[in-house]
Amino acid sequence: MSDVNIDKLKQLAFENNDYHSLKQLVEIYESRIKKDPHDTDALIGLVKIHETYDKDYLKARDYYEKLLEVLPNDASLYYQYGSFVEFNLHDYELAKNMYLKAIELNPNHVNSYLNLSWLYLDRLDDVHTSYIIVQEALKSIEDSDIYAQLAYIEFRKYKEFKKAESNLRKALDLDNENDLAYTYLGQLYILEKRFDDAKSIFAEALEKKQVNDLLLHEYGKLLIVQYKDFEGTIKILEQAVELYPDKVIYYAYIANLYFVLGNNSESIRYLHLAESFEIKDQEALLLVGYLKVMLDDDKDEALMYFEKVIELNPTNLNALSFIGFYNLMNNQHIDTALGYFKKIADLSNDTFIVYFIIAQIYLQYYHDSTQALEYLLKIDLRRLNITERSYILFVIGNIYEKYVGNNHLALDYYEQAYQVKPDKFIEAVINQIYESDKTIVN
Repeated sequence: MSDVNIDKLKQLAFENNDYHSLKQLVEIYESRIKKDPHDTDALIGLVKIHETYDKDYLKARDYYEKLLEVLPNDASLYYQYGSFVEFNLHDYELAKNMYLKAIELNPNHVNSYLNLSWLYLDRLDDVHTSYIIVQEALKSIEDSDIYAQLAYIEFRKYKEFKKAESNLRKALDLDNENDLAYTYLGQLYILEKRFDDAKSIFAEALEKKQVNDLLLHEYGKLLIVQYKDFEGTIKILEQAVELYPDKVIYYAYIANLYFVLGNNSESIRYLHLAESFEIKDQEALLLVGYLKVMLDDDKDEALMYFEKVIELNPTNLNALSFIGFYNLMNNQHIDTALGYFKKIADLSNDTFIVYFIIAQIYLQYYHDSTQALEYLLKIDLRRLNITERSYILFVIGNIYEKYVGNNHLALDYYEQAYQVKPDKFIEAVINQIYESDKTIVN
């Protein structure tokens, strides 16, 4: 096959993600490697296909290894392989060694220092070594991103705000288009409660168009929480849409803010703009689903968005909750709803509400007081406030009285509820039991 055909095949495979073209390319590259095991172009092509397109990470690893045999002194290749095994195979020891090898071959390889620092910070929970790595990096190369990483550790982990601010200013002196340095500086100012300074640095970054998702999120949150400036947040997000017209989350954020402000027409407009995208972001799917319920009153279509969230992340509690309530309230699929709430109970650390809901389902729909009591008695009362604790104890007492017919146990729980929070209604219920049941001695 001619080079021209190979180029066309690459275009179809890599730009259009065409399965048949990818398969053909693999066959061609493998055939070339059989003839010449040192064919770097073919090896690089196979790495790219297996790493990025068909996600066959074991094959990608094998071809990376073969590439390193052919190019043993390529620092960037060691860095790429390190990133691959860290993020896809989670082999942190091998990743560490690959980053170190890249640095050995090229002491100025900034990305290897950065990845190695993050590896120790996030994966190995070793802040001290992570900090030493970026300090050592600065001995070889003065780089804006290295200073930003150094500062991040200083203000996030060591709470050394002055030192961090100084290093972030150095980062911006070296590169005044370093969006991460602006982000960290704003976060630092927020931690120090220097809100006007944070607002100013975020505004400067936006004016220079040096922004990222985190900076925009922090800027918007700052304006809403500290300045109650919803309109200002919308303007920021509208600028974000101009910069990143394909990011659906910004349309969803704007729709939600207009909804909060009561401007339903603009909220619906931005909701429909968000819906024009193929949404793969969990947060955007949740927001769009929520707004479909609140604005369009379209619970069936909203359900579709929440189900897409579950496809992406089967443990997303917000989506599971909506689907559970949908099946409970809309189509009366009680068994299905109960299954979702039990799954939420298994996943959640805060089980008070979900245990209560499960108990009510057993009581109201299955008339099963035994199962209802089992879930109510699982609730950790120590984690509840006084009002919640008293209420749960009262509900348990009520089940024993009305459903089980055991006034002795009912009275025990009513009295516990009264001791937690004295209440005239509970007192009246207790007195009524004493008056009606002569087997109970006051």
